Amino acid sequence: MTKLTIHADCTNSPKKRILRDLNIAFAHADVEAILAHFADDIHWQIVGETDLRGKETVRTALEAMHDTITTELSIHATVTHGPEATVHGVITTQQGGSSAFCDICRVASPSSNKINAMTSYVIALNRGD
Repeated sequence: MTKLTIHADCTNSPKKRILRDLNIAFAHADVEAILAHFADDIHWQIVGETDLRGKETVRTALEAMHDTITTELSIHATVTHGPEATVHGVITTQQGGSSAFCDICRVASPSSNKINAMTSYVIALNRGD
């Protein structure tokens, strides 16, 4: 079971709730729930690792991560303004690693609330961090 620590400010706007729900879906490895937040033309760049374009390409990448089991997700804060939103926190896996992350997202339109661009920064932490 994944331990979730989500700060109260992560729910006080629609975009903040989207990022909260997206990250919880990531923690639970729920590919369909993750994809439900993305527009068909999603462009997801994981800086220094990969550049994914299109929902089916993202699906393939997510399915390849199925062996990673998240034991803890901590969302420290989310910030939103206009079509932009950012979330950062720490994720810990059963394999023993912890990573700090920051996702910068843009929604396609206010009416759809689907993310069409996301840039992710992921930094592995030492066990003492």
